[in-house]
Amino acid sequence: MYEYLTGEVVQISEGHTVLEVAGVGHRLRAPSGTLRKLKDGATARLFISHRIRDEQLVMFGFSHPEERDFFDRICQVSGVGPASALALLSHVEQDQLRTSVLEGDTTPLERVKGIGKKTAQRIVLDLRGALEKEDLMASAGSPATIGVPEGAAADAVRALQVLGFHITDAQDRVRKVVGDHPKEKSAEQLVRLASRGR
Repeated sequence: MYEYLTGEVVQISEGHTVLEVAGVGHRLRAPSGTLRKLKDGATARLFISHRIRDEQLVMFGFSHPEERDFFDRICQVSGVGPASALALLSHVEQDQLRTSVLEGDTTPLERVKGIGKKTAQRIVLDLRGALEKEDLMASAGSPATIGVPEGAAADAVRALQVLGFHITDAQDRVRKVVGDHPKEKSAEQLVRLASRGR
C-alpha cells in the first residue's frame, strides 16, 4: 500500500481531491484542512490511509503523516468509521482534538455531526492513555533511554490524575522522578515519589 503520493492536483471538491501521479488520477478523500492547502495545478504530497468499503479500496489523503496516523487511530475506536473520523478532523483542529482527548473534554467532539455523547466518550476513553504515553515519552525520552518499562510512566501519570493532579503537573512530576531516581521501575514507586510535596 502507498505511504504517500506526490503529483499534480487536478481537482478539488468538497470532501475530496484528485491527484494525478504518472498519468493516473487518484481520488482521495481528505479533511477540509488538507483541502484548503491544495491549489489546482500545483504539485502536492499527500500521506495515504487505505480503507476497504463495499469491497472497494477507498484512499484518504492528509497533508501530514501525524494527521494521517491520528485518523487511523480514531478509526480503530469501536463504532467509529472513516466518515466520522474524517468529519472530526475536518471540524476540529488536530491540536484541539488532541487536547480535548487528554483533558477528557468531549464537548468539541459532540459538536460534530454524527458524533454523539457516547461516541465522543468512547473516543476519549480509547485514545487518552496512548496520547498521554506519547506526550510523556516525547518529553522524557524513550523507555530505553530513561530506564522505565514502557507503560509505567504513563500509568503513573494516569494515577496522579486520579489523585487530582492536572495532566501537565502529573507529567512534569513523573519526568522529574524519572530523572532523579532512574532505578525506580514501577508505576507505584513513581506515583509515591511524584506525589510528594503537593
